[in-house]
Amino acid sequence: MPCQTIQIEFVNQHDCKMKKTIFLMSCLLGAFSVKAQYFNSETTTLYQTALENNDTLQIFKIKQQITQVDMQTVRYKYLPKITLDASYTHLNDAIEFPENLQQLLIGTQKLLIKEAMGIPFNTALPSTVPLQPVTPIQEQDILKTTLTGQWLLFSGLKVNYGLKAYRHQQKSIDYLAEKESNKIKLEVSDTYDKLALIYESDAIIKSSERVLDEQAKFVNAAIQNGLATPLDRKKLELAQQKLEIKKLENASAKKILVDKLHQLTLISVEELTLLHPEIIPAVFDVATIPSERSEIKALDEGIEARKYKEKAEWAEYVPKVAAFGKYELRENDLSLFDPKWAVGVKLQWNVFDGLDARNNARKESLERQLLEYQKHSVKNLIELGYAKAKQDYILATDKVTLKEKEVKLAEDTYDFVAKQYKNGLIGITELLNALNDVEKSRFEQKQAVYDQRRAALKAADISGITIQ
Repeated sequence: MPCQTIQIEFVNQHDCKMKKTIFLMSCLLGAFSVKAQYFNSETTTLYQTALENNDTLQIFKIKQQITQVDMQTVRYKYLPKITLDASYTHLNDAIEFPENLQQLLIGTQKLLIKEAMGIPFNTALPSTVPLQPVTPIQEQDILKTTLTGQWLLFSGLKVNYGLKAYRHQQKSIDYLAEKESNKIKLEVSDTYDKLALIYESDAIIKSSERVLDEQAKFVNAAIQNGLATPLDRKKLELAQQKLEIKKLENASAKKILVDKLHQLTLISVEELTLLHPEIIPAVFDVATIPSERSEIKALDEGIEARKYKEKAEWAEYVPKVAAFGKYELRENDLSLFDPKWAVGVKLQWNVFDGLDARNNARKESLERQLLEYQKHSVKNLIELGYAKAKQDYILATDKVTLKEKEVKLAEDTYDFVAKQYKNGLIGITELLNALNDVEKSRFEQKQAVYDQRRAALKAADISGITIQ
């Protein structure tokens, strides 16, 4: 694919529109479409695996489940509550009718017996006729088994407000999890790009080694012909030794970065060593209008949740309506005044609760105000951060262009110096210095690309763009 030119339009400090042309490699166009793609397939796989294994995100999932349970608990307030009670009671004495009432009941019993036996009213009842004693109102020993139920019909809107509060709380947790996901993506991307930078450094070192090997052959031949001295060979060996030290440093840095990726993703070190990391510039539209970040959305949802929790507390003073009923499973020990079953409707109005609900409502109001101040503070920081991130991206993009030109200049200079050295016009020191400049400029160009990617990702993140 041929290299192409991308034009980015932005506004300078004097509010004048300027156009800058940035020369990028062809792979840049393959990495981005109309919607900017910041990660290649390897990075995407890495951060998706990291998201699945991240402890903080798992904590957010558990918090979501807890909130769902809380919502069910509030919703289930409208389900009937049924209880089964069994009790045994021993009274100090049985509850009986007064003595005169008992005599009246006995006399009435005698009259009924006389009437049934045909005995005249004024005739005494024979003593052989048994009489039933008067049953007590309540026996001394009482064993009851009662089934009772209560069904909330109207909660004074407390249930409705509670459900709305938990829904907003759930959304707030979602946005916080989204913020954490973006943080993980950036951390994985940063580690991957650093690893790519090490691989690029290795490639530069190999290129330099090939050049030094060629120069070593030339020097050895020149020494044999008396055109060079053994000192020139020593200088080449010293340069080669320095490259070996850089290779060791890169190997150590590579191991540290691979271990970090293993810690983030739990992918085995063996698999991570098979990665082929690459680092290419990233594109961010500086004309992007920032949208609300996840933490702002989370605070908004938290504020709404506090509003409904405050309303739910005030709803304690609204009358509540419930249906109730009971059924006696055991009749033997029921008193004369105890019903077998009963149903009804009751109105409960919390007229004075010691100002508990009022204080709870005030607390929720203060918590809401606290979140509002936090939101205002975070928004100010984001606005300031976005302005800085945009300028950092523009500067980093300019540096990539300049570093590419610097690499071309260093390579041309080395080619010229190499020709002069072969013609005996300069010494080995100037040649090695020119080669060192090529190495340095190439690495600085890759470092500039790394810095540009970080600036683009930071600008995209702080502007509220979903990075992917």
